[in-house]
Amino acid sequence: MGRSSIGSLGTDFTSQHWLSLDPCGLICLTFSYCLHLFALFASGFTLIAHHLLAQLLYGLLYVPFSLLALWSLFMASTTDPGAVPMGARPLPVNLSAESDSIQTERDVQRGGLMRRRGIRRCRKCNDNYKPSRAHHDSVTGRCVVKMDHYCPWVGNAVGIMNHKFFILFILYTLLTAIVSLTLIIIRVIRCEYYTPPGASNYNDQQHHEGCNSNHTTIVFILGIITILFFFFTFCMLLEQTEAISTNMSKIARMKTRSGMVSHPNEYAPVATEFNEVFGGHTPSLSWHWLIPLKVKFPEWALDNIMGYEWDVTFDNMPYQEPVDTDEDSCSTASGRSGMSSLGGRASEGNDRLGPDGLGQLGGMDVETGLDQELLNEEERSTPSKRSNGAKKRSSAVTS
Repeated sequence: MGRSSIGSLGTDFTSQHWLSLDPCGLICLTFSYCLHLFALFASGFTLIAHHLLAQLLYGLLYVPFSLLALWSLFMASTTDPGAVPMGARPLPVNLSAESDSIQTERDVQRGGLMRRRGIRRCRKCNDNYKPSRAHHDSVTGRCVVKMDHYCPWVGNAVGIMNHKFFILFILYTLLTAIVSLTLIIIRVIRCEYYTPPGASNYNDQQHHEGCNSNHTTIVFILGIITILFFFFTFCMLLEQTEAISTNMSKIARMKTRSGMVSHPNEYAPVATEFNEVFGGHTPSLSWHWLIPLKVKFPEWALDNIMGYEWDVTFDNMPYQEPVDTDEDSCSTASGRSGMSSLGGRASEGNDRLGPDGLGQLGGMDVETGLDQELLNEEERSTPSKRSNGAKKRSSAVTS
C-alpha cells in the first residue's frame, strides 16, 4: 500500500501518530485482538467454574499474561518501527566516506542499472537519505532501521524501535496458550470427557459442578485455537532468539550469510554495552525486558544506532550534499583539465572496486563512459572553435 495517512494517523512523513493503514494488516491486527479477547472471556466462563486450582491459574497467570500480550500488541502496532524521517542526514563522521562511495541504482529514464558517486538514497522515499542498516518496507512505504520483517498479525513493520514489543507479544501469547492448555486438561479430567460412551459414569458428568454440556463446543474451539497458537508462537519465539543473541535483524543475517555485503561488519551491532532489541544499559537480562515500555538507548549511542542525525529544525526535504566550491571553480577555469580530473576520480573509484568488474555494467563503467563521452564532445567542438577564432583574427588583420 505504501505511505498513507488519515488525519494525524498513518505512515507518511508528516503523520503525527504511527499506524499502518494497509487493509490486510488492519484485518489481521483486528483478528489478533479478537482471538485474545475471545480466549480471555471464554476461559473465564467455561474452564474455571467450581475448581480452585483452575481459578488460581486463571487469575494469577492467565489474566496477567493475556493483558501483557494485548499491551505488547498495541505497542507493536502503534510504535514507529524506526522509520527514517525526511531530511535525515548522514552522521558527520561518515559523511566523507559515504559521499565518496559508489552507489548502484535503477535508471528510471533509460532503464537498467547505473552507478553514481554519493550517499545512499531511497528512490521510493523521494531520494531521502538511507542509512546503511535501513531497508525499505513496501507496506508502510518507509525505510526502517534494522527492519526484521513485516508482520501482518501486528499490522506493522518490525524494526529497531518495536522489535521488543513484537517479541513480547509472541512470548506472552505463548504463555497464555500454555496456561489455557492446562485449564482445558483440568476440565477434561474433571468432567470425564475421556470416558467412552456406555460407561457407568458417562451420564453422570452432567452432575459435576461446572461441567455444563452446553460449553463443550466452546471448549473444543478454544482448544483448537490454543494448540495452533502454541506451535506458531513457539516456532516464532525460537527464531527470534537469534535476533536477541546476535543483535542483528533477519534481513541483516540473511544478507551477511549470502555475502550480499560490502564488508563483513556492514550490519554488525554498533556496541556491546547493551542489547539493541531491548535497549537499556546492560546486555544481560533486566526487568524492563519483560515490560512493554518504550525502548530507550544510551544518549551517546543513539545516533550511531539509528545511523543518521535529524532535528526538527532540519528542512522537510531530502538532504543535499555540500558542494565543493573550490573544485567547481577550478574545473570551470581549467575546462578540459577539470573534465580529465573527474574522469580520473572515476577511474580511481573503479580501481578501489577491484578487478572483478564490480564497477562495470554491460562491459563499460557507467561513470567512465559518461566522462569519456563528454570529453569526446568537447574535442569535437574544439577544432570548430579554433577555426572560428582564426577567421576572426584574419578578418581583423585584413581590415
